[in-house]
Amino acid sequence: MFFSKLFKKKKKSINLHIINKLSEKLSYLEYEIKYQKVAKRLEKNKSLYMPFISNEPIFTFCMPTYNGEKYLARALESILMQETSYKYKIWIIDDASTDNTVKIAEEYAKKYPDIFQIDVNPTNEKGLTMAPKIFNNIKTKYWMNFDQDDYWLSQDKLQRTIDYFELHPECTLIASNLYVKSSNKLTVAYGGDENKISFNFTDYPQPLGILMQTSSAAYRNVFTEEDLKHINSYIGTDKQFCILGDTFRNVFALSKGYGYYENSIDSVYNWTETGAWSKYNQAQQDFYNLEYFYYSIDFFKEPEYKDHLRYVSNFYLNLVEKNAGMLNPKEYNEYIKIKKGLQNA
Repeated sequence: MFFSKLFKKKKKSINLHIINKLSEKLSYLEYEIKYQKVAKRLEKNKSLYMPFISNEPIFTFCMPTYNGEKYLARALESILMQETSYKYKIWIIDDASTDNTVKIAEEYAKKYPDIFQIDVNPTNEKGLTMAPKIFNNIKTKYWMNFDQDDYWLSQDKLQRTIDYFELHPECTLIASNLYVKSSNKLTVAYGGDENKISFNFTDYPQPLGILMQTSSAAYRNVFTEEDLKHINSYIGTDKQFCILGDTFRNVFALSKGYGYYENSIDSVYNWTETGAWSKYNQAQQDFYNLEYFYYSIDFFKEPEYKDHLRYVSNFYLNLVEKNAGMLNPKEYNEYIKIKKGLQNA
């Protein structure tokens, strides 16, 4: 009797295991049927969509580079593998690299002259000119900032992104889940169960911190002449940092529409200890987020946006207060100044 019960228990356990495995396999097959072999389907149905496809690129991959010879080819190949009906361009803006980055880019440009545009800064500008240069020169309907050491995994990522944008004109930002790569280990960035999430300005930076990772986010080109004039007025001032980096791109896009998140793992964000952001300790990262949100309050005119930015600033202020001793003297003095400013607001 004991053995009979034991056997039944074991059998039930095995069945559950098999069911779980089958479920995983079916989910994968469903994904394959839905998204894979895009190129074949596009070729088969070419007559249906070709009359409506523009001969001009609709999407720009903006790729700032500096001494990226180790990673650049992998990043570019992950873009060039896209199976899509849309024309796109890859715009490389090099900040006076001293290695073979530009040579590698030029080799790709020879092979794909209709896709690549390469600009090289005569001197290294430490990335300070990249953001305004991109904002002022984007000509395509959609775009993204693509770091030289990140890469895409899904061949249909571009097709899905533009399809959603085209069907939802109010959407200005699209993001997806991703792997964070550190010491050759991959970790899923967002562990939530939601398949899809829509969000707006006052949701940011919650619920999705992964929007900070560049390889995840694509944007509708919503810059007006008035916007660019306002953005350019920050260049060369002590508030210039407000228009630089991932956060500004996300917040600005959400000030013009809504964001959409899909829980599919489509890219890899390469986390390095010497990166522009990862080199800072946690207190410093919280401080620079605080500094950005605080000084961005004046950037936006809408009262609800200002209120939200004050709320987020106070959120980061509380985080910084816990570890303020980890800031350097300059950061600490600025933190005290911002604290007083928020208390007097």
